[in-house]
Amino acid sequence: LSIKITKMIAKLFALVGDTENSAEWNKRYAEKAEIVNSLYWDDSDGFYYDIDINTHKHYKVMTPASYWAMTAELAPRERADRMAKYVSDPETLGGKVPLTSLSRSDSDYSPEGEYWRGGVWMPTAYAALKGLSNYGYHAKAREAADKIISHMYKTYTCFEPHTIWEAYSPEKYMPSTTAHKNGELVRRDFCGWSALGPISMFIEFVLGFHTVNAFEKVVGWEKPTDVKGNIGIKNLRFGDIVTDIEAVGNRCTVESNGEYTLKICGREYSVGAGVTEIEL
Repeated sequence: LSIKITKMIAKLFALVGDTENSAEWNKRYAEKAEIVNSLYWDDSDGFYYDIDINTHKHYKVMTPASYWAMTAELAPRERADRMAKYVSDPETLGGKVPLTSLSRSDSDYSPEGEYWRGGVWMPTAYAALKGLSNYGYHAKAREAADKIISHMYKTYTCFEPHTIWEAYSPEKYMPSTTAHKNGELVRRDFCGWSALGPISMFIEFVLGFHTVNAFEKVVGWEKPTDVKGNIGIKNLRFGDIVTDIEAVGNRCTVESNGEYTLKICGREYSVGAGVTEIEL
């Protein structure tokens, strides 16, 4: 993720007109991207792995952290295509609850979670979903996010105490166990990062509002096509804009206090102050 931060620093310098520093940080980003793509990619598996610092040998332990190459937007398209398949593969990182912290095929995988031996963690899952979204895999990201959030909800209703947990079991409607192997559960009442599920994951991947750019005044919405009834968001704020976006079938009603561009499934629509009606 430090590579993604490097790219964002370059963008921040560009926003304030500092072309010299923007170019310097873009150069650093390109250098880091080259290192990752030349050393960390395993072509036989179609996956990025950690490496030994001395020998550069791959540690073939499959985790969602490898999707940060896509989150940082450094993976070539053909590599991203191969990476994306694992998210829906029930033998590796897919299954009942996707983006487990360790591949289901790994000998160290635990159905109870055991913290990082299979537990589902919202920050690593969210970062991986951002990577999928960056490359246009919106449907795959939505399917995975829906499974994760549904799992959180069913755990909340079925398991006592009814609360938000630090991490979740990859198999059962319960929180993950810790690494102590004594059945101890992870921390309860934990919205520190687990709130990413019902808030950010839901808005960005299930509802589909994957891009909100206050500087360019652009909202990107990959509107789901299989929803019956209305879908949308109210009181979405970015910069000085406050807007409601709601669609029923092929008709979208947008209310806003200012102008911006709404991109629905890649097609651009101009939104003005007041109410704008859009035929999709």
